[in-house]
Amino acid sequence: MDRLVIVLLVLAAVGALASFLLSRFFKRKWIWYFPSLIGVLLIIYYSLQIEFGKMEGFEELGYLLLSFMALAVVAGNVIANIIITLRRKKQEEK
Repeated sequence: MDRLVIVLLVLAAVGALASFLLSRFFKRKWIWYFPSLIGVLLIIYYSLQIEFGKMEGFEELGYLLLSFMALAVVAGNVIANIIITLRRKKQEEK
């Protein structure tokens, strides 16, 4: 269980890093949220696989864990984007 938490935290950090790198190279904010969009699409795909796919054994559990991993990346990306936006607004006000 501890390893799962560590993996989710690392994936959230990867999402935040992607947000930071995209904000450095692109000024348009919609590009910053592109990893989140991909993550949401993956979560939808995995949910549909769980619901309608013909699974054997623990495949459903595997897809559920992959959904949690994608959610961790999305959460890290969105939180980092909000922080970056607020910091830039604060710098512009000065």
